[in-house]
Amino acid sequence: MAFFLLIIRFITPANIPYESMKEEVLEILTDHGTLIEPDAVEFILSQKDPKAFIKNFLSDREALPLVLSLKDFRTTESVLSYTQKGSEETENTTRTDPLSPTPIDDASSKKEGTGTSDVIKDQAQLTSKADATTIREKKSGVVVITDITGNSTCEGKIINFARYFKDRYVTLSRIVRKWQRMRSVIPIVKALKLEDEIKIIGMINEINQTKNGHTRISIEDETGKMEALILKGSPCDNISLVADEVIGIIGKTKKSKGGYRGDDSVMLFPDDIVKPDIPVNRSPRRASEDVEVLFISDVHVGSKHFLEVEWNRFMAWLAEEDNVSKIRYMIIAGDTVDGIGVYPNQKDELTITDLMEQYAEFGRMLEKVPPHIEIIIQPGNHDAARPAEPQPALDDEIQGKFNPDLNIRFVGNPCYMTLEGVNVLSYHGRSVDDLIGDVPQLTYQTPILAMKEMLKRRHMAISYGGKTPIAPEDKDYMIINPVPDIFVTGHVHGSGVDNYRGVKLISASAWQSQTPFQAIHNFHPDPAKVVCVNLMTGKHKILDFTDPE
Repeated sequence: MAFFLLIIRFITPANIPYESMKEEVLEILTDHGTLIEPDAVEFILSQKDPKAFIKNFLSDREALPLVLSLKDFRTTESVLSYTQKGSEETENTTRTDPLSPTPIDDASSKKEGTGTSDVIKDQAQLTSKADATTIREKKSGVVVITDITGNSTCEGKIINFARYFKDRYVTLSRIVRKWQRMRSVIPIVKALKLEDEIKIIGMINEINQTKNGHTRISIEDETGKMEALILKGSPCDNISLVADEVIGIIGKTKKSKGGYRGDDSVMLFPDDIVKPDIPVNRSPRRASEDVEVLFISDVHVGSKHFLEVEWNRFMAWLAEEDNVSKIRYMIIAGDTVDGIGVYPNQKDELTITDLMEQYAEFGRMLEKVPPHIEIIIQPGNHDAARPAEPQPALDDEIQGKFNPDLNIRFVGNPCYMTLEGVNVLSYHGRSVDDLIGDVPQLTYQTPILAMKEMLKRRHMAISYGGKTPIAPEDKDYMIINPVPDIFVTGHVHGSGVDNYRGVKLISASAWQSQTPFQAIHNFHPDPAKVVCVNLMTGKHKILDFTDPE
């Protein structure tokens, strides 16, 4: 986004006439990329050592709300009893995180890119982020961690865009900085004055190909903008880049005379590009009980192409007690119904032309699911929810179409939750449409590869302004943070399971046969498959409900 640098400066506090200690506290927060409300400042100043307190609070957090409020500091009583021995912590001190009951070992948390420290940091994330995160428990086994439902702040104003991109930049740049090779990062404003090997972190503003086959990118941070030239055939030439992603660059700067407007210009020549990515050697969490979860998507109730026979075969399988004794959850990752007016002439392809009747029919279909299985439903682009992501849960009127005795939980899209302690990120997956256009090696037949690209960028919908409409919330809900143990998407009507650095990737299958639109584009869906994952062992199986003949 061309206005990223402008809006970052616009919302960053500066030159506020505070007394000495307030100024020092604000400087720490500004360097961290976080704003704060006045009453929260007074709370910090009431601590025994305000500077040590705020440094302790900010450490080990990959994501924070854009603006810290008093409630962010008062979520546990440990904050009020916080004490500090001296002005600095010793490296081997074990302390309590003010927002988490989980002890954090400072020595281990300083190890960048390791599985152990990442698990510790991720767990802290699950019990923090009090302002823009809701933690809603319905049953002991399910905790919804991050969900836009009830938390939307978007009004379509410039300040919303400002906060949205600020949150994305601050969060992802902090993750990039954790990689060992990204130590000693300098701001772009300083890099522009050097002719040396440098390391910077920024958001890609623009990507262009030169007539000689080189790739020219414009990258910016909160201090300035600079140009980088990736030479054809260089080690960085095969790294896929898209606009609006946050990356680190290690390379050499070179000054040239008579650049833009006749001034001297600085060009960065990258030797290495570092993405947020997933830490290596991380250990996924496992449930303590021997329970299983089913993953499906894209049921498209109301469509002429809905696979009723295959669905009934699935329901018959669920009716067998021996099959489902361990199954406790079923996640439906969007597009529960086909909807109305989603695409031109859709009415010609519908068997149910009333939207509410589509949902009522889907509710009747789910009544065959055994009551001990909790059904988790989120919307997709065919559902009656706002088109822009993140999408809140289906509204009360639609939820009223389902039998209240059904064991259903309605969540937003995307939704980060834990099932029996296992971190699950469920996203319908519409942004795959944009990734396929931006990353050459991706196709609709390779949804798992698209999911890996999301994980490498730690973002589910990185390019703003594409086919996927994005609501500029104050918090970027599309960031993948903390790292999930299971990541599931739907949308493309394919099926598959893979693993990337300890994250189980699931492309959930559909319950719709090939549509005329898919036939025109020579796309062949892989429907009527159900992925079943054991949360204690991490093992999976794919259940096939297509015609056995």
